Amino acid sequence: CRELAAQYPGDAPLMLVVWSPEEIQALADGMDISLSDHEIRTVLARLEDIPEDQRIESGISSAAAMEIISNVSENRQVTVPAELLASLIQTAEQALWKREWAARDHGLAVPECVTRRQAVVNQARTLLKNNTREND
Repeated sequence: CRELAAQYPGDAPLMLVVWSPEEIQALADGMDISLSDHEIRTVLARLEDIPEDQRIESGISSAAAMEIISNVSENRQVTVPAELLASLIQTAEQALWKREWAARDHGLAVPECVTRRQAVVNQARTLLKNNTREND
């Protein structure tokens, strides 16, 4: 406030945009995204990291905040019990087998979407195995 008062006389028209944690949470809620307090602080820090010249030129719109919220949400780390993750991996793998073998039985190539999902299942299995070994 002192800096603003020093830079601008009392009668100078100003517009001040404030993104508070509550406003970030409300915006995320409108996107059907749940953010932790830490994630909200991360969003605010990334908004603050927008270069000043860019902030002056185009401002910090709700669209910019929503993009950062989406990015933070998509890249979050979660903790899941190993037993639950192993069960989910097995269920996903079994669900993919039906489509894989249906294609093979008819002499067709395995659909790319099945191959991609199998790769994700394998990646999850590898992460689970590596993490389990580290904790033993």
